[in-house]
Order: sequence, then C-alpha cells, then structure tokens
Amino acid sequence: MAVVSESQGKLKLGALGGSAAAHFLADHRGEGLTIEAILDGMATRAINDGIPLLRVSISLSDYRPDVIGRSYAWMRDHGIEIVDRAYTPKRSETYVESPIKIIHDGADALRRSLEGPDAQLDFAVTRELAEKGATDYVGMAMDFSDGTRQFVSWATDRPGGFSTDEITFFDLLLPLMCMRLELAHARRITEQLLTTYLGNDATRRIMSGDIRRLPGEDIAAVIFYCDLRGFTRLTERLPPTEVIALLGEYYDAVAGAVRLHGGDVIKMIGDGMIAIFPIAPGIDVGRAAREALDAAREARAALAAVPPERLPKGVPPLLAGFVLHVGQVTFGNIGSRDRLDFTVIGPAVNEVARIEPLTKVLGHALLLTAAFAQLPSDIETRSLGFHVLRGVREPREIFTPA
Repeated sequence: MAVVSESQGKLKLGALGGSAAAHFLADHRGEGLTIEAILDGMATRAINDGIPLLRVSISLSDYRPDVIGRSYAWMRDHGIEIVDRAYTPKRSETYVESPIKIIHDGADALRRSLEGPDAQLDFAVTRELAEKGATDYVGMAMDFSDGTRQFVSWATDRPGGFSTDEITFFDLLLPLMCMRLELAHARRITEQLLTTYLGNDATRRIMSGDIRRLPGEDIAAVIFYCDLRGFTRLTERLPPTEVIALLGEYYDAVAGAVRLHGGDVIKMIGDGMIAIFPIAPGIDVGRAAREALDAAREARAALAAVPPERLPKGVPPLLAGFVLHVGQVTFGNIGSRDRLDFTVIGPAVNEVARIEPLTKVLGHALLLTAAFAQLPSDIETRSLGFHVLRGVREPREIFTPA
C-alpha cells in the first residue's frame, strides 16, 4: 500500500492511548449506543485527534429478508447517511465492482490515491469522492468474532492524502472499532430477526426480558384476520416450491398493508394471518378501526394487482376473505417450559376465525362484526343479518362496509 510523507500530517497524540477516539470506543460507561452514534462519536473525536477526515463509512451485513447489507457514511459537516443494499438472488454489479467485495474476498486493506494524474478511480465510490475533493481513500477489513467480515473506509481531502502515522492510527483503532460495532450490530440484528419472525410488539417485550411463561396481558385491539381462497386445492396440484412462492406474493400484499397502517402481524399459519391494531390508553379507537379497514381494502387491491407472471402457471388472481373485529385479547407467552411462542388468544380471536368462512357464503370478501360496526369510526356499514357460528352459542350479526 502506497504511503505519503509523515510531514504531511501530524497527530495530536504520541500513542493511541492519548486518542480521544480510542478512549470513546474503549470506555462506553455502560451506555448502549447505536451504530450511528458510535460512528459519529468516533469520527468527530478522530478529527479532534488531528486526523483530517472528510468521510468515514462502515458497511455491515444485515438480517432483514429484503436487505443484504447496510452502509453508514459519516461526512464532515453533513452527518450520517444510511443506505441499504437490497437483497437479490444474484450479486449486483454495484457490489461486484466495489472495494467491499475485495475485502470480502480476503484482502485486509486497500488504498486509492484520488488526486493528480495518477489518481486511481476504479470504483464508483472513489470517483464520487474525488468529485467532492477527496485526495485519499483507505479501506480496511473488520473481522467480527462470529466469523463475518465487515468493512470500514476512510477518506481525506487534504492535499497529499493521509500520512503514515494516520494510516497506522486507523490500523490500531480497528480492534476497538470491531468491539464496539459488533456489540451494537449484534443487538440490531437480534431485533431485526425477532421482528421478522415475531412482529414489533413481541420483539419489544422479548428484548425487555419478557421471556417467562406468565399469565399474559389483556389488551384491547382491533383484530384483523384473513384467509386465502382455494389454498387447499392449490396445494394439491402445485409443487411445494410454487406454493411457497405463491404464499410470498400473498403475504407481501396482506402483511405489507397491515404494517403500512400501523398494525402488528401476530401469526401466519399456512394461508391464514392474524394481526392486531392495539388500542392503548389515549389511542383513538375510531382511527384504529379506520386503519384496519384501509389495510384490508389495500390488501385486496394488492392481491388483485399481482402480475400473472409472478404466479404459478394457471393460477387465477389471488383472492382472500377478510374479517375485522374488536375486543379483548390476551397477549403473551404460551408453550412448553423451554419452547415458547408469543401470540394472542381469547374468544375474540376464535370468533374472527369462525366468521371468515361466511365471506364465501355471503358473497362479501370483507366482513365486520357488530362490535366493530358500533365503533365511533364514521365507517358506514350494512347489516347482513344474524348468523350461527360454529362453537359460538348465540347467533352473531354480521356487517359489511356500505
């Protein structure tokens, strides 16, 4: 790796122990900083140490279904910008032609001079930085204890680039950076994985230590239930891989609409999904009802809009039955002593499951219970009469949006 003269830059410290950036990374005083806060705190303190930074960027792996990595770029006088790298079955050209790939392939470091006639502008990021006045770019591997390899880069706009001492400073700082960033990254990916599989509310409870098999918490909520039409027939005639792909399109439509309107997806079982819109103290009940209704309508529209080419051959446009209800549910852990599941239970949950088959009988894809119809929501409804539900003693009046 090429170096520049030591006279071009002088650190305000004799050893790493006198570095404000190193002290910040080593002594967190029990404070659980986010990745963004760690990057900002380290970069601003490195400038106080005498490092002429223009930009510091870290690239970390990500654990969301639609994202493979996330970059956090700190720019002097501009703060932090976060960019997600979307997951694709094939590696993108942007990644293939990037310094991150070189590090992931095994290199420990790389450097590019960005000034003068011999500037090395072989990456998109180096060309962008050169246009912003950067003169030197250094990338380094961050090896985490879980075996993953992450990436950090440094850039300066000082003529002549970084000095030898400054490059050494980055190298000495790496173990401290790995320590702090891996802790923050581990917490973030834990939250991402829990949210992906359990939803927002269950994740919040688990991260706060609610992992015991206790009685549970009674909460009021608008209950959203949906079920895919004709799913049994589809599973009988389609191979499992095509069924899974079809369910992906289905859940993108219905779960996406629920989350967009502030609902929490609680359970996806086969082709059925239950979600809640919690009604906490101070929450506008009417608004929760309207959000749930809008989610159901948008889910139906999203299902109808799935392009035929994204469905298995011969499968008609996707249809589902939807039911909205409101009532008390018990939210908490159920299961064995060492294998628990966060879910909602209660008569209100059972009732929506019993009502959903009526969507086919009554010819209406969206049904509302009497409790939902009576909410102060300004939603106009029309009664479809009283109907007997399996396992429910008294007939229930069923409504549909007018």
